[in-house]
Amino acid sequence: MKQWFNILLTCIVLAGTGLSGCSKFLEVEPSDRFTGADFWKNESDAEMGVTAAYSLLRTRMGNAAIYVAADFRPGNWNFWAKKNFIALATNQLQSADLSAADGLAALRDGWGDFYKSIAMANLCLAKIPEMSNDVITSDKKASFMGEARFIRSFNYYLLVTFYGDVPLQFDPYDTRLKARSNMLHVLDTCITDLQLAVKDLPEGYADPTFRAVRATKGAALALIAHMYAWKAGFDKPRAKEWWQKCADACQAVTNLNQYHLMPYAPEIFKDMFKGRSEEGIWELSMDANYGNSYGGFMAQWVLHQPILATSTTLFGGLASEITIKREFIDKLYPPGKSDARFTLWFDDPYSTLNPQSSMFLKYSAIADPATRSFDFNILYFRYAGVMLLQAEALAEIGGKDTDAISLLNEVKRRASAEEYTGTGGKDLKDAIFLERTRELMGEGQRWTDLVRTGRVMDINECENYLTQDQFDRRAWTWPIPVGAIRTNPLLVQTAYWVQ
Repeated sequence: MKQWFNILLTCIVLAGTGLSGCSKFLEVEPSDRFTGADFWKNESDAEMGVTAAYSLLRTRMGNAAIYVAADFRPGNWNFWAKKNFIALATNQLQSADLSAADGLAALRDGWGDFYKSIAMANLCLAKIPEMSNDVITSDKKASFMGEARFIRSFNYYLLVTFYGDVPLQFDPYDTRLKARSNMLHVLDTCITDLQLAVKDLPEGYADPTFRAVRATKGAALALIAHMYAWKAGFDKPRAKEWWQKCADACQAVTNLNQYHLMPYAPEIFKDMFKGRSEEGIWELSMDANYGNSYGGFMAQWVLHQPILATSTTLFGGLASEITIKREFIDKLYPPGKSDARFTLWFDDPYSTLNPQSSMFLKYSAIADPATRSFDFNILYFRYAGVMLLQAEALAEIGGKDTDAISLLNEVKRRASAEEYTGTGGKDLKDAIFLERTRELMGEGQRWTDLVRTGRVMDINECENYLTQDQFDRRAWTWPIPVGAIRTNPLLVQTAYWVQ
């Protein structure tokens, strides 16, 4: 692993890598400016530095195969001729098939881009406090620093859920090689940092193009809640303590009064998944209206003509490359029970036209079907998801089943689905988990949810299930990139992936 500061000097090639609709916020300079003596002189410099940290993260996640892997890795989908996704869904992450196409091996091959974003956030947090109050107000400095703290912590949350234990680096000038830190320590460090960020971040922005794509109090609180949920899954002796903190953070998001459930209706639901909706809390901007055009989204594999130009003439172009399995869709939407999501999100769900005619329509706001230009953001935290996470936390705490059921049913009512009328305990926990699976399908949450709850070891929950021994040896992770191990002798490969 190269020196942390040198990572920053060599990696920031950002011109034109948009974060939002504001043209000023897209104008990013080459890397040498951030470390030169003539930089960090005014508010624009500070904003540009923070923009660079966002943009590096966005560039990494622009390979949305990383995002969609969380939904496809558990299995439950027909992958047909796509051997790379078959390898993913059978946990063959070291297979040559994984790298055949679609950039699916990105997490196995490297993690450097996440650390580049972290390095830029670290530099912002070192340089912005040194700026004179004559050129930038203390409030602006605090807000930018809050954003940098959020970006840094979000990168670490992704790293932990992908790899488990990872090197922890908060000092841009510390050039020492680092071993992997315990993932719970990493999250504890980030939670402390995020609590500072919550104090300094705004509740929202006057510019609507910044909604959900720049860090806010709500985004930081949602991230804290998800970190506590992960801790609860892996720190069993203190699980109730962490669940209580998770529930409190979720409630704090609600108390901001910034987010609302949007109706599930044909003319509205696509707007929600384009991004920047009243329900969006934290997203990465991928809006085609601002020059973004990426092929690696779930949409490219689960849609076909006439919604999206297909790459093959299979079944006359009326075939998706990946389709949902009937057993899985029947588990989510039992026949005979109404649910607006089933009606709105699926076309020919049982593939009656041909074996691959099913389409998943959640991301069907296609800007240009012919060029496969997509018009939606990468959604990470949405209000419905936070509500269901709070319901899960309350159900796990015990004694708060009524509140948990109320939150669960609020999400169900929005979808015109049958409400939960059972009692607490395991039945309620299972109902909440199933609702998260329904509601957040295609939003990069499912594998993380399966792992942190231990349901990844339940064959009834996922086809790519793990044994207890495999779980303990962390088969749920991605292998530590070989290149990182070669350049940093302090890194040790995860036990399951040692050959």
